Amino acid sequence: MTQSATDRKAVGTTCDVLNQYEAKFADSRALYERARAVIAGGVTHDKRHHRPFPVYAARATGCRKWDVQGRELIDYWTGHGSLLLGHSHPAIVEAVQKQVALGTHLGACHELEVEWAERVVRMVPSAERVRFTSSGTEATLLAIRLARAFSGKQVIVRFAGHFHGWHDHAIPGWRPPYGDSPGDGILSDVTENMRVCPPNDADAVDAALAKGDVAAVIIEPTGASFCAVPTGGGFLKELRQITQRHGVLLHFDEVITGFRVAPGGAQEYYGVTPDITTLAKILAGGLPGGAVTGRADVIDRLEFRGDATWDRYRKVPHPGTFNANPLSAAAGITCLDIVADGKPCDEANAMGRLARDGMSQVVARHGIDWQVGGDFSGVKITIGKNAGSAGDVTPVELLQSAMLLNGVDLMCDQMFMSCMHREDDIRQTVEAFDRSIAMMKNSGLV
Repeated sequence: MTQSATDRKAVGTTCDVLNQYEAKFADSRALYERARAVIAGGVTHDKRHHRPFPVYAARATGCRKWDVQGRELIDYWTGHGSLLLGHSHPAIVEAVQKQVALGTHLGACHELEVEWAERVVRMVPSAERVRFTSSGTEATLLAIRLARAFSGKQVIVRFAGHFHGWHDHAIPGWRPPYGDSPGDGILSDVTENMRVCPPNDADAVDAALAKGDVAAVIIEPTGASFCAVPTGGGFLKELRQITQRHGVLLHFDEVITGFRVAPGGAQEYYGVTPDITTLAKILAGGLPGGAVTGRADVIDRLEFRGDATWDRYRKVPHPGTFNANPLSAAAGITCLDIVADGKPCDEANAMGRLARDGMSQVVARHGIDWQVGGDFSGVKITIGKNAGSAGDVTPVELLQSAMLLNGVDLMCDQMFMSCMHREDDIRQTVEAFDRSIAMMKNSGLV
């Protein structure tokens, strides 16, 4: 249970931010109480968990969204990074509306899935074959299975802190302490077949692969959580050399970076081609959808060959009711066509640089031990160790609440830019960040 406003007032001014937050967003609190009665945990995505309660949105367009009370917010969730073109892009809205009238699920192969795959192959350097899924988590799960089937080996090497979805094989090594149990519900056999290396440590990878039992190495190519712990092109090139020397597949998880860092993703930007790539988010233009792509000989483990033994034992099975759903395909085709010239990526990246520079200057002026980092179109705020909490409410939640009071919606301690953000939006955001830190300082939280 969260503290009530009355209880927090009893501990002094350190909870002024939350008192204002509860008063301003009262309608969201009412919705959250309804949600807690019927939705496990009260939210439908762990990242949306926020104390004392999350803000509920009603509509969005461009880089703005409005809460259920009609308050306008500059949005930096951008659909958890999926909306490079911003909310409700007119061309995507038109494409989806057209397809809704033709059918939301045809229960058959359709031309749009072919056109969608053709664009992926044209844009992504590693792409020779494509298989669509419904999400990024499904994509990495399928890719790991393909790597094991293709190689005949069981172990997957991953990097501490990198996120690859919520399935069993993605959890070990994701959260600190990285060598500890991944938590309840994960089979010990799964954990034993996931080998965790420190980020950016080529020697550790070389040693992990020397045992000869590794099917693939999986990595977020820009680093954990989109540059929160950056990985540079030099390490990626070294990783490509190491995996090739050991005959191990290299898997770029480009669920976030695909079509965002550059039209062809981080692999295009850094000039490093993996064997397997997983995609989602921008791939489907903000609708549900993911994909596994890469070398034909690896991805073709999904094909039927008319041989009873192959089709039963060696082919990797992959059904999925909403794979290449026509609505997602229509949105994805439209989005990729717009992204293909690179302009949306460049615009979002420019706004990312502007935000990082401005917010870093704010931190310096306040003389606090925070850092504002990231790269490309992402911003990562690292709150210093001296920041205070209010009961069970963390410093990150306090900052997010303060920013919401000042008209900006952060994705916890991260920001994703869209090509719809403009310099004036960034200026307002930097000013809101300044005011939010001042509010926390005045409350004794910084």
